[in-house]
Amino acid sequence: MATRTLKYGSNTLVFILVVLAILAAISFLSSRRFVRADFSDDKRYTISSSTKNVLKRLDDVVTINAYFSREPARVAQIRRDVRDVLDEYRAISNKLQIDFIDPGDDEAEKNKLRFMGIPEVQMNVIEKDKAQVANVYMGLAVIYEDKKEILPVVQNTFTLEYDLTSAILKVTRTEVKTIGFLSGHDELDIDDERGLGGLKQELSKQFNVKKVSIDAGREIEKDVATLVVAGPKQEITESEKYEIDQFIMRGGRAIFLVDTIHIPQGTLQATPLTTGLNDLLEHYGVKHGNNLVLDNASPGQLTYTQGYFTVRSDYPYFVKVLNQYRNLSGEISRGLSDESIVTSQLESLTLNWASSLELLQKEDNAIETIALAKTTDRSWTVQSPYDIAPNAQLQPPSSVRKSHTVAASLSGVFKSFYTDKDIPSNETTSSDEPEGEVQVESETSGDRTTITESQPTQIVVVGNSSFLQFGGRDELTFFYNTIDWLTLGEDLIHIRSHGVTDRPLKEVSEGQKLFLKYANIAGVPIVVVVFGLIRYLLRRRAKRLVETYGTL
Repeated sequence: MATRTLKYGSNTLVFILVVLAILAAISFLSSRRFVRADFSDDKRYTISSSTKNVLKRLDDVVTINAYFSREPARVAQIRRDVRDVLDEYRAISNKLQIDFIDPGDDEAEKNKLRFMGIPEVQMNVIEKDKAQVANVYMGLAVIYEDKKEILPVVQNTFTLEYDLTSAILKVTRTEVKTIGFLSGHDELDIDDERGLGGLKQELSKQFNVKKVSIDAGREIEKDVATLVVAGPKQEITESEKYEIDQFIMRGGRAIFLVDTIHIPQGTLQATPLTTGLNDLLEHYGVKHGNNLVLDNASPGQLTYTQGYFTVRSDYPYFVKVLNQYRNLSGEISRGLSDESIVTSQLESLTLNWASSLELLQKEDNAIETIALAKTTDRSWTVQSPYDIAPNAQLQPPSSVRKSHTVAASLSGVFKSFYTDKDIPSNETTSSDEPEGEVQVESETSGDRTTITESQPTQIVVVGNSSFLQFGGRDELTFFYNTIDWLTLGEDLIHIRSHGVTDRPLKEVSEGQKLFLKYANIAGVPIVVVVFGLIRYLLRRRAKRLVETYGTL
């Protein structure tokens, strides 16, 4: 008996030692490599392929200094979350040097952080039943050679991957690209804090952003990589269109946000708008409809005041383009293209007072066109005069309903609109002439020659610009994706689309609805009955075995 007890005791001890060895090995390996299972549909908790590509291309050490206070508990939690993200970055690339620093009460360190642009943040905390104010640090510094990018305050990790990868990309690039916003035609103002100020701040994380003026025959500067024409309200002249055309011929990228109507601020009165761009865009391969698109099947929401009440209602002039929808034939159709990285990860895109676009097929097939956003097949268009009042009766006959493209991309080698044409003259108003009299200055002199064929490049056209002012996260993500794709390729575009906000329920057929309904009603009782029947049969079988053999 003693021998048997010793034998079993030895086996147990060996088993325990083996388990401990396995746990130690797992702990050792996990400290160097880890695996995370992310079951979210858009993989929002997984480092994106864009970040992995950026980190794997690093050719020298990038230092990331995380300046975080250890107290209070709220900051400590953010510190842990940031450390988790940085640990994943370090697992991808050995070119990262990551240090966590608590400035504490070191005045020299605090002065250094103040000079770098990392502020001391005041935070209200409650500890031991007492409210007090704590001064804390929650900033990051990304350093490469003599270049430095600062994330002054990191309050959560929701946008940390994009901000951090952008900073790494910016300090390691030999050249920072420039985004130019066309000005001089009452476009949306990138410097207006009430309008697009936040847009400029976001773009400045990765690009130089500036206004571009092309009046008086000025060329678009050579450093501009992408030109944004955002909702001009005054007609663009021939000489100005010539400068845009030649910018594209030099390989520049362009995004045209073209409106059909002008709505004075604070009103719902629409007047037709002529931008002068239609013939230029049509030559490139997109015909602007000069209309407004409506969609009762997928409308956006309009909030307005009526008397003493604030009303929120469906508004067909706000076209909500869905990733997928069920068309009139009962089949699933896509509203947002999965052929383009710009839209493939979006769930929806709402455009306010958008016009339709027609993609034209060129004879030489040198241009690849993609309809980025298309309305449902229940939409229709209206022409001027426009009644955009929210209570207007908008029920067209079914014969005019069809899907309309409202955003498109064009890629390839473009032919100049001014091939075999004279360089347009520049019209300016001379101060020596009576008011209103125009003096024509010729721009055809000198050595300037029209470029007739472009380098491979891309153009994006959207039949609306106001989504930049009034759009939500998905609309701004669409714009940022477009800028990133045009200017950088796919370096950052996968990161921005993490965490889409609009998740509409997928449409299902009537048959599927009935199946789900009766499955919920009868399915649970049937499962219980089947489980009980199986259990009864198993117990009955066990009882027979006992009766036959006396034991199991």
